[in-house]
Amino acid sequence: MDYRIISADCHIDMTWMPGDLWTRNAPAKWRDQVPQVRESTDGPRWYAEDKELGVFGGLGFGFDRVQRGFSKHVEKMFEVGFYEGGPHPTTPALRRKDQVLDGVDAEVMYGILGIGQRLRDPELMQVVYEIYNTWAGDFCKTDPGRFVGLACLPNHDPQAAAAELRRVAGLGLRGADFAVGTAVYPIWHGAWDPLWEAAQDCRIPISFHTVGYPVREPADEAMAKEYNLRYRATRTTMFQIAAAEFLASIVFSGALDRFPGFKFVLGEAGVGWLPYVLDRMDEEYDDRYYQLNLSAKPSELWRRQGYSTYQHEPSVATMIPLIGEDNIMWGSDYPHPDGIWPDSQKWIAEDLGSVSPAVQRKIVCTNAGKLYGLL
Repeated sequence: MDYRIISADCHIDMTWMPGDLWTRNAPAKWRDQVPQVRESTDGPRWYAEDKELGVFGGLGFGFDRVQRGFSKHVEKMFEVGFYEGGPHPTTPALRRKDQVLDGVDAEVMYGILGIGQRLRDPELMQVVYEIYNTWAGDFCKTDPGRFVGLACLPNHDPQAAAAELRRVAGLGLRGADFAVGTAVYPIWHGAWDPLWEAAQDCRIPISFHTVGYPVREPADEAMAKEYNLRYRATRTTMFQIAAAEFLASIVFSGALDRFPGFKFVLGEAGVGWLPYVLDRMDEEYDDRYYQLNLSAKPSELWRRQGYSTYQHEPSVATMIPLIGEDNIMWGSDYPHPDGIWPDSQKWIAEDLGSVSPAVQRKIVCTNAGKLYGLL
């Protein structure tokens, strides 16, 4: 296939998944607890561990109901028919149609990792992820040139995470997603070495997709109601900055030296903040933390093994020399309400119009294509 545009950050959300997937495939022990769709007075809704999660076939990354007036971008999604004809993200023909509409040739698809934050039992979480990963492998086989699925890895046990990564390597999945923020150990901890080793052995990059910075929340319901917009605006603005912790943690862990074939991705983390953090790591390492005995400066290890994805940043062209043209990957964030589908071509042209064709191609195509085995 002649690739021109590869989106390195797209999604398959839990709200769009087949409602009976887990009840059909879960061991009997877990069948009543796994995610499932049940009818309610407000229509079909998702449940897990006897908790209601939200709408089946909802607005986007969460379980909110489909509604007009949510945002200007969601209105555009209505206008082009995204909410018509069935679940576009999990129906291969409809997903391909949406790719064509957006001028995208292939997508890297993050999965249902966030559901793990809603489940109390880590063993149940592992079962849920395993069933999803098997389904995702089959989904990608419907069009392997266009669909690149990422496995969801359990984060309660390093050995379990490594074992699942090795299993999905045979399913056709070309990357994996790992929830750093709720992991049993921080990723600077040596306990995760089995996972990094498995990633190196299987040549599967691991993504640390941001889930947002832990901004201070309203103290009570009354405060939340009065200051809802202020709180949400602050939280949304800070969403990508959480990845600064992921970057520093994995670099200072020494894992990039112990496993030089291991590649990591800061998913949906943006790039504008990277030069400051890279400089900061270099200075602190040189002055106070040289005892870590890294093989190179933190910024050099980043350029050797790290990547970050962005959607639309007016400053990206200026930042490229400070970050590395081989370390930046563009993504549309389809089908999220805060993404840029179906206007990706407009924003690519606006952000990268001043960049040379060779560098632009790396960012919107070849970096992701090489990392995920499409090129």
